[in-house]
Amino acid sequence: MISNIKFGKLSKSFANGMANNISLCVTEDCNLRCRYCYIVHKNQFKKMSFEVAKKSVDYFLSERNIYDEKSVVWDFIGGEPFLEIDLIDKISDYIKKQMYLTKHPWFDDYMFSFSSNGLLYGTPEVQDYIKKNRKHISIGLSVDGNKIKHDMQRIYPDGSGSYDDVAKNINLWRSQFPHHGTKATFSHDDLPYLKDSIIHLWNIGIKEIAANIVFEDVWDEKDPVIFEEQLKELADYVIENDIYTKKEYTVRFFDPATGLPISPIKGKSRFCGSGKMVFVDCDGNFFPCIRFADYSLQKRNGWKIGDINSGVSLDKIKSFDKVCINRISTQECLDCKVASNCTSCTGFCYDDTGSILKRTTYNCEMHKANVRAIEYFWDKLAKKVNLDQKNNPREQEREINNKSFSKYLIIYTDDQATPHCSYINNKNRTNKMSDELIKKSIKFSLDRHFTPVIIGKTNLEYMHILDNKSDVTKTSDILVHDNKVLSSRGQNDRKVPIHILHVDKDNILNIMKFVMALVQNYSAVRINIILQNIDHFSDSDLQNYKNQLEILAKYILESDNLQVNVLNGIPAKTDSVNGCGSGVNTYTVAPNGKLYICAGFYFDDQNSNNSNDSSIGDLDTGINFNYLDDLKIENSIECNRCNNFQCKRCLVLNKRTTNEFKVSPDVQCKIADLENKIGKKLREEMAKRLENSQQGAC
Repeated sequence: MISNIKFGKLSKSFANGMANNISLCVTEDCNLRCRYCYIVHKNQFKKMSFEVAKKSVDYFLSERNIYDEKSVVWDFIGGEPFLEIDLIDKISDYIKKQMYLTKHPWFDDYMFSFSSNGLLYGTPEVQDYIKKNRKHISIGLSVDGNKIKHDMQRIYPDGSGSYDDVAKNINLWRSQFPHHGTKATFSHDDLPYLKDSIIHLWNIGIKEIAANIVFEDVWDEKDPVIFEEQLKELADYVIENDIYTKKEYTVRFFDPATGLPISPIKGKSRFCGSGKMVFVDCDGNFFPCIRFADYSLQKRNGWKIGDINSGVSLDKIKSFDKVCINRISTQECLDCKVASNCTSCTGFCYDDTGSILKRTTYNCEMHKANVRAIEYFWDKLAKKVNLDQKNNPREQEREINNKSFSKYLIIYTDDQATPHCSYINNKNRTNKMSDELIKKSIKFSLDRHFTPVIIGKTNLEYMHILDNKSDVTKTSDILVHDNKVLSSRGQNDRKVPIHILHVDKDNILNIMKFVMALVQNYSAVRINIILQNIDHFSDSDLQNYKNQLEILAKYILESDNLQVNVLNGIPAKTDSVNGCGSGVNTYTVAPNGKLYICAGFYFDDQNSNNSNDSSIGDLDTGINFNYLDDLKIENSIECNRCNNFQCKRCLVLNKRTTNEFKVSPDVQCKIADLENKIGKKLREEMAKRLENSQQGAC
């Protein structure tokens, strides 16, 4: 029995991929003219000056609110960066000095990164630089495969191949960076050499290969057939020679997570870090990444987001927050049964379509051919070594994907965590989770394919131990206001996507005042109003709430983009009832280590005279509750036939007031009815205005 097979996966990047990435283009020149290279305007004239580099470094070190990750990758790029090794050495010294003098968190938590064609790697200047910065340097050499394949693509300006000159430096590079891999890129002409090229790279000691195909429109109808045949032959070689048993050997073409349906979580993810990273050209202009710079584009002008004098314009990178698989893909792509890891380059999408929200699909059939080869590989391997479903990486990924990461575990690390829903900690309890209990909670969720969500103060350094940091959601993009809104901006300039506004019965008449303060003081564009203790609302309270909603609806109508959850913030469903999902796809672990339907049940236990324990299990025994079906909204006849689709349907409130999960109190229904009617009228009026403005434009 073979278990824990890592073949097809690549190693984790520096800081688990969570570091800020700042790329400095030191030259637009290169000593090669690779045929598939996306940098189409190489030249011998543009080089970065040290003054431009210094200004760039000073800016990024000063903007700690924007570039707030605890680690950083300083990426030196070209052209071929080692053409300017003396400048790079000078810039690197300046970076280290300034990080120290400014007491920056990045000091001693940084990496100097290079992707080089390898021709200058063995020169004394480069070797001196490596020795000087050995603990903080990462260098990848581009070797495409065997000599025939490499020399087809990676050529000198005179058309001759570069393999022999690169090969001279491979052993030296491997001795200094034994765990670093290479990125082999394949295009139309060199597909027949794919299998031999990957095997050749392994044979010369390059064990990890981040292989990929180009995004451009270069493929013909025969290419998917050739691609699939080459990959299947490579699969046979891997299995027959037991390559899969050597954990350091891998190639990305056999990633077991590739070729599955797009899960809800994957659909919200991005293909790359453009917009999060920043690229600085030789003149000191800022771009979302290298592929948005002028010298990389064929059809469009560069997408400039700032420069060393004016800094980064947040408006210029705002669009990149919208880039996710769900938004940029056609319905055909989203419905595709093998869509996972069918990647696209955001910069190439912009160059080709004119928009970062329209993806290209030139490699669609190539991706499907890759998936067929992946299935072939894992099926054949499973038969050879008798892999059962539990130990088969492909089946493990399929199981995870089937569960779609659609369930969440809300981890409350302390009783003082700011409420994100209608519950209240009236007794002011001060229980706190230990680090061990937090680790245990996260492990519990990940073992069950839940997405853990941290609410409360905690040090997340230990997340690296769990090796799953990318799966953890934090609530740092939510600001909660408890029945008051600060009148001065203070430190509230940071843009926060969501503002939660708690309102109790004593503050109903202040709702409009609160909303206006959030808009004025925080530039809020998304506000979630959450009413507290609505079981104590009187008829006059409901009338006051109605009046406030009507005033608020008029305010929203005159606003450019304000969204309020109870009126226009959630797309109105027309075919199903809504609900919070507690006990169905969301569970809570409280500071006491017990599991609850939601945090409200934990805090309700603490706040009332009721001494009953309403937990539904614990981290050791798991969920143990016989009435989970009662929590499903379809099992509540009254709610299931109601058309107030935006009703919060709070289970805590139901249980507290009617003693049944399935039955809601009248006040909850009345509030939902008010919100539904006023919201519907608002949305209809907004639609009319939009239609009139479009007609006027025509």
